[in-house]
Amino acid sequence: MIKLDVVYFDITRYETSANAPFRCSGTFPIPLLLRHGAMMLVILFATMLAAQTNADDDFRCPESYATNAERDAAAKAFVEYFAKQHPQATVDDLVAERYRLLVARDCRKTLANIADNLRPGKATLQIVSPQEQSLTMAGRKFTRVDEYYDSTTRVWSVIFVDDPQHPENFANQLILNFYNSTPRPTSEAVAMAISEERTGTKNIFLFKAPNEPGGEMVYHIVSVTHTQGQANFVNVMSVAGWEKAAVNIDFGHRLGEGVDLSKTEVEARQWLMSAEGKDLRDAVAALRVGVGWPEYLKQVK
Repeated sequence: MIKLDVVYFDITRYETSANAPFRCSGTFPIPLLLRHGAMMLVILFATMLAAQTNADDDFRCPESYATNAERDAAAKAFVEYFAKQHPQATVDDLVAERYRLLVARDCRKTLANIADNLRPGKATLQIVSPQEQSLTMAGRKFTRVDEYYDSTTRVWSVIFVDDPQHPENFANQLILNFYNSTPRPTSEAVAMAISEERTGTKNIFLFKAPNEPGGEMVYHIVSVTHTQGQANFVNVMSVAGWEKAAVNIDFGHRLGEGVDLSKTEVEARQWLMSAEGKDLRDAVAALRVGVGWPEYLKQVK
């Protein structure tokens, strides 16, 4: 017997409370394995490329219900319906489908609650100003080493690394990419462009969520890059609106020289789940660009 009450309890908890505990499972048709913290990771990496089910026309945003009892009943009905329609599905499939519907219905309050739950460590919000020459993320100091303007793509890039004495051998790199082409691109357009898979690249996770309740959508992309005979990278990117255009906060962690893309992806996933990977992901998610960048960047040609 499927313990549906556990599943729908988890759904309502992570959608309504930033301090909720998380519980999740293994495969969907067997008794659930109560593993603390797993649901948070499922939501964090719920891919927008997940297998789609038929849209439920009766689906409503959780915040639209007048009472908690109505919301909980709707969540339970959703889980039961999904389990009946997809008996071989996993909990990951369930959460990915519900997340898809939340985005499709523009359930901003619920999505903001989920986004807040993505950062268990609650990394301190950090504003990067044009004058910033260094910054600290997860206890690591990053030094500003370069900035340039690409006249072809019309993108300004400001680069920070954690080894300024040997910038070509950095372990971690942060690049602020400011887009200013004409017409000015939206954050969605930029996210779609940079998430397009090319030879030697693969997306690991894609999702979007508002940066705050009622706020604009931020597009989160985690990908891996493999180049034969060279160091490979896992990239954690957040694309948001900036001065009616877009900015991509692009963090890169150097991996080893994997023999192929598949093995590089395995290494990337292991790093993402490590303590260092989690801390740096949280820190990147808490980064914002400050005011004054447009005026400053006009001087960078």
